This record gives sequence, C-alpha cells and structure tokens, in this order.
Amino acid sequence: MPTITPYVMVDSASAYRDFLENAFDAEVRNVVPLPEDPDRIIHAEARIGTGVLFFADSGAGGMRCLTSPDEPVHVQLWTTVPDPETVFARAVAAGARPAMEITAQEDGARMGGFVDPFGTLWWLSTEAPA
Repeated sequence: MPTITPYVMVDSASAYRDFLENAFDAEVRNVVPLPEDPDRIIHAEARIGTGVLFFADSGAGGMRCLTSPDEPVHVQLWTTVPDPETVFARAVAAGARPAMEITAQEDGARMGGFVDPFGTLWWLSTEAPA
C-alpha cells in the first residue's frame, strides 16, 4: 500500500525541530546533520500523533533541495511504493525531471526522486527489508 509523507524545507531545521517539539510534543528522530556543517540538518523525522513529517534545512548546500525553477523547493513529498523504478519511469515519461536515479540504499531499500512539471520534488522509496 503506497503512503505519502510531507517533506518541509525550512531556513533553520534546528529551530523548526524546537517548534515541533514544543507546539506538538513531536518525537523527532533520525536527525542527519550535513557532514560539512553539523549545525545544518539534511534529514529529520517528526512523529506528531500517528503522522510523520520529514524536514531539513533548505538551500543548495542542504543536499535535499533542488531549484524549482528559481527558488528552493520548500515542500517535498516522500512516498513509499512497492516499485519505485516503474513510478520513476512513468513520471519522467509524463514530463518530470530526474533528480536522483533509483538506487539501492544501505538499509536495503531502493530510493530516487524527480521534480514534477509543477516544481514539486518527489522522493520514491521502498520499505527497508526486515
């Protein structure tokens, strides 16, 4: 069953984390700092109730941000699908621009992404094997 997760890009992911924890009592986990600037975050996950929100610092150096076309993408969508290669190919055939080819990840999942014709950055992933 496919799922979709919002991915929000912000000017300060650390401040955003504080806001989510204080406002929503969010449980923030899987925080990945930018290797060359550990004060910046390239990926984090916030559980709010039963939902999950991904977030990161925006900007070209954030490694999760593409231009669309002149401004940083502020919202990205992360979707878990059984066959990301097929979805990726169909999206590109429908006019999307590849952002990252589908590749195997260290945890065994497969992941890649594209920018749709409307400027939204989509990440596709499988579940990591148990």
